[in-house]
Order: sequence, then structure tokens, then C-alpha cells
Amino acid sequence: ESAREEAIRKFYDEAEGDSLVLDKWFAVQADADLPDVLERVEKLVNHPDFNLTTPNRCRALILTFSANAAPFHDESGKGYKFIGDMLEKLDKVNSKVAARITASCLIGWKKYNETRAFLMKAQLERLKSMPHVSNELFEIVSKGLK
Repeated sequence: ESAREEAIRKFYDEAEGDSLVLDKWFAVQADADLPDVLERVEKLVNHPDFNLTTPNRCRALILTFSANAAPFHDESGKGYKFIGDMLEKLDKVNSKVAARITASCLIGWKKYNETRAFLMKAQLERLKSMPHVSNELFEIVSKGLK
């Protein structure tokens, strides 16, 4: 176990289930300056303490990742696809949080180079065309596409 992994494990163990501390535990990992941060975040989505129905936990992991510029805006588009996948799931259980996360991370697509803008816009179009998309998410996405 590396020193980093040991520190993360110790942080988790010492949290003793405290929700505010666990939110920080998720956020610290989503904000890491590591080449594999997206893979780590994808694993954390399956962690027993992560739940889409907990707004603060969603913000801690998903929104923090979207603010981690290098991996989120990687030209492969994997960061955008991850966010799109998460928002699709989140919209079904908490449409207000899904709309807020979308507003803060995808609707600024016009500010980016052609490649990134195309990939971000594609996620917005995907979200807009989802069957049973919530009114909240539809409204934000529609405004963002204009």
C-alpha cells in the first residue's frame, strides 16, 4: 500500500461515518492531481458510502471532479462522458441537483476550444434527449444549448 493509499484509508477510518468528513474524503479524491483521478472517481461511485440520493455527497464527488480542470477537460472527452452518465442517473433521483451540476460544469461549452466544446455540447444534447428528462434539467440544458 502506497503512502497515498494509506493516508486515504486512514482518513476514511478516522471519519467513523461522520457525513461531513466523508464528504470531504470524497472531495479530496475527486480533486486529486493524479493521472488516474477519473478512474478513482468512477470507483468511488460504487463505494458503499456514496449514494446519488444524498445531495452533499453528489456535490462532493461529482461537482468537485468537474472543477478539477485537467481530468474533466481532457480532450478524450472521458470527463464529460462521466459527468453525462452521472447526470443521467442523478436526474432520476434528484433533478434539482442534476440541474445545478449541469449549470456549473457543462453549459460553459462555448468558452472552450472546438474539440472540447463539441464534446461538452454533445453531452448536453444527450441529456436533453433523454426519455423522461426532468423539467429542471431540460430547462438548464436547453438554455445551455442556445
